Amino acid sequence: EIYPYLTEGIGEDFLPENVDFSVIDYFEKVTDKDAALMTREIARKEGIFAGNSAGSAVAGLMQMKDRFKEGDVVVIIFPDHGSRYMGKMYNEDWLRERGFIKNEKLTARSIISKESNQDIVTIDAEESISKAISIIKSLNISQIPVTQQEMIIGKITESDILDALLENPSLKSHPVKDIITSPFPFVDLNTSIDKISSLINKENTAVLVENEQGKFKIITQYDIINAISG
Repeated sequence: EIYPYLTEGIGEDFLPENVDFSVIDYFEKVTDKDAALMTREIARKEGIFAGNSAGSAVAGLMQMKDRFKEGDVVVIIFPDHGSRYMGKMYNEDWLRERGFIKNEKLTARSIISKESNQDIVTIDAEESISKAISIIKSLNISQIPVTQQEMIIGKITESDILDALLENPSLKSHPVKDIITSPFPFVDLNTSIDKISSLINKENTAVLVENEQGKFKIITQYDIINAISG
C-alpha cells in the first residue's frame, strides 16, 4: 500500500539491493503518530535521544508484545539520531498541527491533577519559629503557608527564617507571626500555566489554588516543570 508518510527512510522510499526477504518472518505496521509519540517517550523515560525510525521500531515491538513469552530476548536496532527531528517529533507545535497531541493549554487544574491527594501543610501564626523549622526539615519543603483561625494570612520560607535567625538567634522561640511575609498569590483552577509562572519569583516561590473540594493546593516551580515535562 503506497501513501504519504512522515517517518523518513522506511516504507515505500526505496528497496535496498541487499534486502533478503527469506530471513524476514514478519512485518509490523506502525502509524506516524505512534512512532512520533514513542520517539518522545524513549527520550523522556530512557534518556535516549533517538529519531523517529527508532520510535517506529519500539512502537512496533509494543504492538507485538503478545507474540512473545517470558524469557524471550528481543534486540532492537536504533537506526537514527534525534538531532534530525528537532523541528518535527521534538517540536510540540509540529505535533499539534498534525493532530498527534491535543491542542490544550496547561492550567492550575491540570497541574494539581498530577499531584498527590495529600493536604497542604500549614502552620498556625502562634506556633513557634522552632516548630516551623522542624516541619521544613521533616517534610523537606522550603515554604509553609501561615494560618490564623483557619484562614491563610501569610507565609514563612527557609530564607525568611535564615534572615531572622542571623539577625537575632533568640527569635527561634518567638511565634511565626513575628516574621511572616505576605501570603502566596491565589489563582483559580482555570489560570494558565503562563500566568502562574509569571507570579512565581524570588518573593513568591509558589501560588495557592482551591480545588473543587474546597481544599487549598500549592503550586511550585517544580510542579510547573513536572507538568510541562509530562
